[in-house]
Amino acid sequence: MTPFSFKGSSLENKSIGNILREYIQMAGIMERYFGGHCLKKRGFKLQTLGMACILFDVDKNRLIQDFEKVQSEDKDG
Repeated sequence: MTPFSFKGSSLENKSIGNILREYIQMAGIMERYFGGHCLKKRGFKLQTLGMACILFDVDKNRLIQDFEKVQSEDKDG
């Protein structure tokens, strides 16, 4: 698994599909923020994380913080 670091990262410009392939443990967070039905749609996975946050009125910074929290728990656990 690739370690996640938002600092200097362009995660918001990555497609959701690529994020989920690279960070499989983030699916639960995405489901919480966007709804499970969205993750099943191919069109949703083509969107960038930044665009999805705008369209679904999701706080991108909070989402990134949750990503980082899960990443650090995986490292510690």
